[in-house]
Amino acid sequence: MKRRLILALSAALALVMSGGTAAQPTTATEEQDRTVSPYLYLADSAGNKVLLSTQFWRNDPKYDDRAFHRFLDVMAALEKRGFHKNDKIVIDWDKPEPVVRCYIYLEDLQAARKAKGAVVSDSRLWCADNGASEHEVRPSDTPKHVDEVMKYFDEYFARAKTRVHKKGATG
Repeated sequence: MKRRLILALSAALALVMSGGTAAQPTTATEEQDRTVSPYLYLADSAGNKVLLSTQFWRNDPKYDDRAFHRFLDVMAALEKRGFHKNDKIVIDWDKPEPVVRCYIYLEDLQAARKAKGAVVSDSRLWCADNGASEHEVRPSDTPKHVDEVMKYFDEYFARAKTRVHKKGATG
């Protein structure tokens, strides 16, 4: 009986120590210091720009793998829309010109929220001059997350494009 109790307690302790729900970031400074934040600049043939960024928390390789695939899936979706990697646009990102500038932050800590003791990351996106504030897509670790991100990107991009062209025609 004593041996079974010890085994049960050991198993329970192993589950707690493994951090099964700690797949996302915590507020611990040392964990946040370990994060890696890759970003990518893309542009289409009209000069419209997108900054795509994500975070790898480095506390759960399986979660980071899923985050990496979400990043690649969004990048592929943007490429299907005519956007391609262009590191040169960072130099003149803020240059006044009639182009749309969009931002997509996947696995974003700013959009993160606390849920049941863990921090749950979400995504934020917006396009300058789209007539609406940024939009949060949550939670990031769901099967339809990329579809949701791209749905809002398409909506915000279309509105921003209309507004930018109107400004260009009148100004």
